[in-house]
Amino acid sequence: MTCIGPSWATLIVGVLAVVGVALTVRQRTVADKRAQAWQRITWCLERTTSADPAEAELGWDIYATVTDSPLITTTEQDVLVAVADRSARRALAEPDETEDTDNQNEQEDPR
Repeated sequence: MTCIGPSWATLIVGVLAVVGVALTVRQRTVADKRAQAWQRITWCLERTTSADPAEAELGWDIYATVTDSPLITTTEQDVLVAVADRSARRALAEPDETEDTDNQNEQEDPR
């Protein structure tokens, strides 16, 4: 039986070290991209809750794009869908204030 020489053993250890470093770098890159995706989603959700209708509309326009990222897990997507559903239910429950409604309130005011 022949023994693996020291040069082959060194080569194998070196290759395994390079593979380990490459996997670590890849994992770190994915983690950084996920963190950036969540920063964008957080920015978007902050816009959707704005009192300014134009800013809220911008947040919802961007919402679908940022939540469609392949970096978001299924569980995280479920959370984001729940947030959107709750917001939609709240929006449907609140009547829109229009000029007609405001004018009626002014006319009904006995002062």
